[in-house]
Amino acid sequence: MRKTILLLAALCLLQPVLRADGAAPAEPEGQKKERKAHVGRAFIEMGINWTYSAYNYWRKYAKFIEDWQFELTWKDQRRKWFTSEGLRLDSNNFRLNWTHAWSGALYYNWARSNRLKPFPSFLFSSVGSLLWEYVAEWREISSINDNVFTAVGGPAIGEPLFQIGDHFRSRPGWANRVATFLVNPLLAFNDLLDGHDRLPRVPGDGKGDFRVSFGWQYGPVSGGSERAGRAALDIDLRLVTLPGYGRAGSGSGWAPAPVASEYRLNPVFNAGGFEELAGSTRVVFSGLWRRRVVEEGDGRLRGSELWLGPAMGWELILKDAVAPYDGNDLGMTDPWFRRERPTRYTDKQSLIHILGPAASWTGYAGRLQARADLEALLDFGMVNSLPFNDYTALHDPWGVKTTLNNWGYYYSLGYTVGGRFDVRRGGLRLEAGARYQRFRSIQGHDRFQGDILDDSTLRDSRFAYDAALSLAVPRSPLFLALRLEGIDLWGRFHEVSRRARETRLSCRLGVSF
Repeated sequence: MRKTILLLAALCLLQPVLRADGAAPAEPEGQKKERKAHVGRAFIEMGINWTYSAYNYWRKYAKFIEDWQFELTWKDQRRKWFTSEGLRLDSNNFRLNWTHAWSGALYYNWARSNRLKPFPSFLFSSVGSLLWEYVAEWREISSINDNVFTAVGGPAIGEPLFQIGDHFRSRPGWANRVATFLVNPLLAFNDLLDGHDRLPRVPGDGKGDFRVSFGWQYGPVSGGSERAGRAALDIDLRLVTLPGYGRAGSGSGWAPAPVASEYRLNPVFNAGGFEELAGSTRVVFSGLWRRRVVEEGDGRLRGSELWLGPAMGWELILKDAVAPYDGNDLGMTDPWFRRERPTRYTDKQSLIHILGPAASWTGYAGRLQARADLEALLDFGMVNSLPFNDYTALHDPWGVKTTLNNWGYYYSLGYTVGGRFDVRRGGLRLEAGARYQRFRSIQGHDRFQGDILDDSTLRDSRFAYDAALSLAVPRSPLFLALRLEGIDLWGRFHEVSRRARETRLSCRLGVSF
């Protein structure tokens, strides 16, 4: 966030240069039009971002000595650019690697907030990533995981943030200006630069389901079997932008623009500070749709509508570390660092949901409304090995995959299948969901593959399920919610297999808008 603020401040000084079009009279309300994209401004902003990041990287180059594998010679750069030696999975810590997805969202939104379409914006995140890996980091291997997280993280995170931010940007009032900045500061910044040339604030027909709640959660503590109460915040923003959704109508067709976006952030705090962080995004970029909905005399709806389309997303689960080596930048000079035995790594994973089908059905019956969502997604990710702590109690792990030994996680391919059901009647709302994830380690592409002594396969799975009941406070935007969650974990490495179960109960007071 600090880097983003500095970038925005620098760009403000360049406002006369960045204004690609002259000021024009504001259009009357209700006449929202597509305007020309600010392509030049997008490149300038992206260039400043990229240059500042490169400067910051080289200013701290001594921290990345372990990454230096190529000299600035034709022989070494040919190996980096044109052989498999230059394309590997890196050995950096978990925090440094999962945040690349948000770098991709930043690249993506420099284009998207300047009115470029999703595909050209995706080129910003993907080409920006390649330039970074091959030019800025010319001493290092080109990181497979960084390229995937940055390139695909662009649309997977950036598009939901753009859609939700644009929902607020298109509405008048200072509260919507604040909401736009909090959701997507780049969109708010470029909207400010546009001045009189900005798009009119005409609300679109998107249907939002935005909830922010805070309360108490009782559940397991990081790194142990004890349970305790702690404070929990839940930011749950869901937006359907399928034209006509939630209104009477009949028809079917293909929607070429994004039809649904989601962003969720759930930090948990104990007496000492941070305890756990979960976050996720999802966007359905287009879809086949069908609607058969009629309006009854009292304004209530009856019928159903559905859509099916390609989805992408991102996910993070991160528990507080209980050992100083779990995620910290220690050493950074050798392929493997000596750790205590047994190790004490806590649960963590970050996934890029690369692509998969998502479907949604909504039914109306007077005061009763129900919605069901299904998805099946292909995943690339970084996953904590559940049995590894137990394995290190029995075996010396020296020579296993570098990220596994040093940070407790491994790179994986896998899948996510899940569904969610939501029923509402008046101010009463019942939700239930389940999600199953399966992961298998990627073999043979470690940065230090030639030094690996044990490249054995790791497997893990996660089955999460929850149910929630919420009640709206009459004549107010407030609601009370009670939620029960469960997570079943399983993992295997060599002969060591482990299972674990977590249950959590939370009670929150929230506001919907």
